[in-house]
Parts: sequence; C-alpha cells; structure tokens
Amino acid sequence: MIFSRKFLRFRIRIAALAVHFAAWLQSGDKKKSKSKGAQFGAKMRTNYLAKNYLWAAEKVSPKKVTVETPETIWQFWDNPTGKTTPEIVKACLESAKKFTGNFDHKILNNSTIGNYSDLPGYVFDRLKSGQMGYAHFADLLRLNLLKNHGGIWMDATLYITDFVPKYIVDEDFFVFLIAKQARYSYSHSSTFMANCFIRAKKGSFLCEAWYEMCVEYWKNEAKALDYYQHQLMFKALVERNLTAKQLFENMPHIPEDELSLFIGDNIVKKFDADEWEKIRTTSFLQKTTYRIPYRDDYSDTYFSKLCEGKI
Repeated sequence: MIFSRKFLRFRIRIAALAVHFAAWLQSGDKKKSKSKGAQFGAKMRTNYLAKNYLWAAEKVSPKKVTVETPETIWQFWDNPTGKTTPEIVKACLESAKKFTGNFDHKILNNSTIGNYSDLPGYVFDRLKSGQMGYAHFADLLRLNLLKNHGGIWMDATLYITDFVPKYIVDEDFFVFLIAKQARYSYSHSSTFMANCFIRAKKGSFLCEAWYEMCVEYWKNEAKALDYYQHQLMFKALVERNLTAKQLFENMPHIPEDELSLFIGDNIVKKFDADEWEKIRTTSFLQKTTYRIPYRDDYSDTYFSKLCEGKI
C-alpha cells in the first residue's frame, strides 16, 4: 500500500510535467503550459482523494442544524519554540476582537485546543513526528471545531475591518471561492475554494462530511498528497456526493477577489488613505501574510500600518 501511494505521487508528478511540456511545445507560453500541468496534476489528485476517501463522507447522515448561544469565532496561533508572534498576526487577532458582534471569540493554542476539540490521537502523532505540518493540522482543527460547536473559523492572518455580513451568518455553511486573479499554483478550476474563512453551523453536512474525509486520510497516510489537499478534498466532495453537491449549489458563490487585495507585493506598497478607505469598505476582511517581500524600509506601507493596527 505504501509503495502504491509513493508510485501514485511519482506518476502524478511525471504526468503533470508531461502535460506541461506538451503544452509548452504547442504554445511556446511557459506560464500557460505550467498552469495546464498544474491543473492536470490537481485533477489526478482529486480523483485519488475521491476514489479512496469519498466513502467516509457517504457514511455521514444529514442532521438538524443548530446554533449555540453564543456562537464562537475560532482562531488558532501557536509560536514555535524560541519564536515570537509577528506584529501583523497580533494586529489581525486584535482586529477580530473588535468585530465579534454577538459571537464569542476564542484564540486557541496547543495548550488549549484539547478543551474544545476531539481530534484523534493519531493526528497529534502525525504532527509530533513531523509527518504532518502545522498547515494541514490547522486544516483538521478548523473542521473539528466547527463540526463540534459550529461558528466561524478565521485564519490568524485575516485582518478584519467590519462585522461578518448577515448574509454569511445566516448560511448553514459558507466559504469563499478562489479569486479569479489568484496567484496560486492552481487556477480557479483546480482548488476553486478558500479555507481561510469558514462559516458552519453545528450539524452542517458539508462541514462534517469534509472533516470525515480529511481525518480518514490522515488515519491511513503518513504524508500529504498535496499542500492544497484540504481544498481538493472539498472539491471531490461537492462534485461527487449528491447531498454535498446540492448544498454547495445553494450556497452563495462569492469569489475572494475583494479580500485578496494584499496578495503579493501589494502589502508593501506605499500607504494611501483614500485607497485604504475603498479597500476597507469593499470587504469586511483582508488576507495578509507575515512572509512579506524583502525591502530595506517598510515604513509608511500598508504592511507597517496594518502592524500598527490603527487603520
């Protein structure tokens, strides 16, 4: 079984490279050919995830959706040994506190997650052994918290500028779709959704089915198939499970373009108060990062202003 999975990863890599090379020979456009290769690889990975783990979603029965009072906005941040919390993360976490509305707000770390989650022991074993990275651990944690309690998950690098809109709060389940102009290794048609913000009421079929598929994967496999496999697992779910497909079709389909305005070098652009006012009023949140492009002076940039938490 281990050998077959290693062979699968090798086969996907070679097949994607072959598609990339063939597209490059045909068009001469390196960027477009690379995108085609990535899309083909993503499709093969999605097929693998559906074939091997869709059964875990099919054992989930639709439940009555309920709402805890109050609901919770969940966030997670834990520093590696010897590291301190980046200023941009501190500012983002503080920004979420300002706009909790009727929600409770919990920022969890490694010492407190056990109070709210019931992730299987093998998940922590994978994490401690280095087989699972923190990104994929957080993928499981967010779904486990929402499955058990409902509420809203926000990544610790989301800068919040207003309350969560009612049309999102009212939904049983909601995620943003990938931005049309996203600068990722896959196109809109590959990962096709973002997991940085998830609204799920307790009992949401989409949340629980997605969780069961993901946790079953890590029960059987000791290495990630793909960095974006959390998103690819969701894609497999809503394309091939009839209940999930219907629920997803009924969910508002909103691309994350307006919350991705600081992607890439934009976050270190010179701050403009008028432009910021447009950004702030366009979306209630913005994606940020602490892995910023290098430059000698960050003063008077969007990054520095966000870190100050005064905008």
